[in-house]
Amino acid sequence: MKTQLLGTEITAGFKWKKPVAFCGVALLLISGFFFGHGCRQEVRNDGLGLKINLEYKKLSNGLQVILIEDHTLPIVSYQTWFKVGSVDEKPGSTGLAHLFEHLMFKGTPKFGPKQIFHQLEAKGAEVNAFTTRDYTVYYENFISSLLPKVIEIESDRMNNLTLTQEILNSERQVVFEERHLRTENTPGGKTQEALWQMAFSRHPYRNPVIGYPEDLASLTLEKMTAFYKDYYRPNNAAVIVAGDIKSKEVFDMIQKAYGHLPSGKIPKRDFEKEPEQEGERRLVMYEPTPSERFTYAYHVPSAHDDDAYALDVLSNILFEGTSSRAYRRLTEERDIAWGVGGSNFTPTYPGLFIIGGTMRGNLSTSLAEAEMDRLISDVQTTPVKEKEIQAAVRQLTVQLVDSVRTQHGLAQLIGTVTMILEDPKKYSDDIQKYTRVTAADVKRVAEKYLLPNNRTVITVMPEKKKAAK
Repeated sequence: MKTQLLGTEITAGFKWKKPVAFCGVALLLISGFFFGHGCRQEVRNDGLGLKINLEYKKLSNGLQVILIEDHTLPIVSYQTWFKVGSVDEKPGSTGLAHLFEHLMFKGTPKFGPKQIFHQLEAKGAEVNAFTTRDYTVYYENFISSLLPKVIEIESDRMNNLTLTQEILNSERQVVFEERHLRTENTPGGKTQEALWQMAFSRHPYRNPVIGYPEDLASLTLEKMTAFYKDYYRPNNAAVIVAGDIKSKEVFDMIQKAYGHLPSGKIPKRDFEKEPEQEGERRLVMYEPTPSERFTYAYHVPSAHDDDAYALDVLSNILFEGTSSRAYRRLTEERDIAWGVGGSNFTPTYPGLFIIGGTMRGNLSTSLAEAEMDRLISDVQTTPVKEKEIQAAVRQLTVQLVDSVRTQHGLAQLIGTVTMILEDPKKYSDDIQKYTRVTAADVKRVAEKYLLPNNRTVITVMPEKKKAAK
């Protein structure tokens, strides 16, 4: 699946960092992966320079354990993935999953409020977490000798977290400040929140991961405690360990630390399907920005649909780099925009094909819209060139390989596909799926999804233009 750095609307992290958002489908995947119950396999793809020793097992309580030996460096990435995100929240409880991510660092009776950080970061470990619409992830990157302590801490807080009203009040205030900084005080944050609200009328993807202020204010200790009991269970989690490890030793340690934890009945994801959009939706916002900005979103299928591969290729042809069609047209030939970009975001449920850009000087976004309409019409009426498809597939493949060159990147990739696609047997031929994308496929998905009636458009105007009206 295509890996790109996007805006903060997609993930909300405990410690802020520009989040990695997985967009598209197939660069989620590495050709040749096979995960079976209790299986071990060396995966090799000499054409991509990949050699991966991977072992998958499941404990009796349902915890998935994925171990990847890589002795290149004496570094380990330990990641705990819970299949719970903002999509699991009920009306009036938005922001619950992200707020709970904060609470997970407040300690247990065994490890006090600051010990989770102090015992690891003092020895050079990187400790962090992030929440998305579909899942929540906690990770540590560290030298190999810290592994026993990491396992001890992570298994303990999966079952023995300390939750009090004082802790809830404190962390809620931190989230209020985070929301103010990242959403309410930035034109980009406001735009992204409005975009998802407008594009989705019923599906919970419409709600921001960080939540609405009024919902955050009303979250009670009882709700937080129930959330912990419902979702933070071993049968709703996957532990992924990649790096300088010996799989058998690590599995024995994990079995001992987690094997006694009780499983639970995980609430079923049961929400109304998003109805088909039947007309263009538009919004004009006035913000303290020097020039006009535009953002479009087209509804597209989920990561489970093979159309996502052709949409990834289309996104690459239109927006990847200075040789892309949109960059050349809007910034070089017409010289009307400072920049333009786009990405195909296809998560667990149907997602969005998002396009955005910033105009030069006082120029109107209507100029960019006209050019984008022409660019989209071009790919809908005239097949893209074979060399464009080949270049796109090469770039997508390089992005995949680059994403797994570190232990952290490899573990994150495996965690993403485990959470979203669930069936590990689907991983064996994903690079090949890109190579099978044809010009006809690109034309077909452009005709099917990039339609005005399937589009949400947000224009951001400088505040001075509102005053001048």
